[in-house]
Amino acid sequence: MKKVVLTIMTGALLLAGSTCFATVPADQLELGGIQYGAPISAVESKYGTPRKYERERESYGEKVEMKYGNTLEFEFLDGKLVKVKADDYSDAKTKAGIGLGSDVAALKQAYGEPDFISEEDFVYYAAGQQGIGFKFEVKFGKVTEIKCGALH
Repeated sequence: MKKVVLTIMTGALLLAGSTCFATVPADQLELGGIQYGAPISAVESKYGTPRKYERERESYGEKVEMKYGNTLEFEFLDGKLVKVKADDYSDAKTKAGIGLGSDVAALKQAYGEPDFISEEDFVYYAAGQQGIGFKFEVKFGKVTEIKCGALH
């Protein structure tokens, strides 16, 4: 009896360990042609002067937010890009070509099954980076918002 239980438990652990979650390679964390961790100058060079620019000193460092139109937002911490958000009518795409309007089938083909699904959000974590990755909001089978970087 102990051998049967041990065999079942071992099999279950092996099966759980082989379950494939769609971990995104860190070099794929890009949205709108800007890589996660890029400097502010990379965004300014590609997109020009932002519509809105806010700089704040926080206890954890200097935070800068840049907004382009009503569709693309960049957030920096100590000069490094930590989050990009694309919504509304943005034409920004991920490195794999996923953008607003992409369907779920294309999303899953590009990144596999999500690591986590919560209501309308499909979440894909980056390899070796806790709390960092992509969050795709999906409504009626289409991507309606994309967040790249810190997923808080």
